Amino acid sequence: MKAIENVFQGTGGQIDLLNTLYGGSAQTTINVEREDERLVITLAAPGVKANSFNVLVEGSKLVLYTLLVSTSTQKDENSSQRLAVPMFLRVLDIPSFVDVDQIEAVHEHGQVRVMLPFKDEEQLHRRIDIKNLFE
Repeated sequence: MKAIENVFQGTGGQIDLLNTLYGGSAQTTINVEREDERLVITLAAPGVKANSFNVLVEGSKLVLYTLLVSTSTQKDENSSQRLAVPMFLRVLDIPSFVDVDQIEAVHEHGQVRVMLPFKDEEQLHRRIDIKNLFE
């Protein structure tokens, strides 16, 4: 690769990254809807690739975030540097009536939909027997 091409490629990547960091990208929107048997959280960020979205369950928290990943090539064409910049971060409490083990996420039509199914009625209610310690 010629030196001038390398300069333009590196500069172009930096300009693209800075443009995104300083307002060049659309804001991520979040929408929460209740359906019959689940909650659905919809994330949308125009121009953001599906693999940039991340959904994590951390105990009783749901962590939603997107990363902007930039890759630049070094002098040695076999090596590259990756820079990941968070664009969106939201931490939500998972309600007690949601079945944490069944949470799913799908990417469709440029949006990420996170489905939080409700627990069965049996799991929501149980009777606690009272022990008598003095008998």
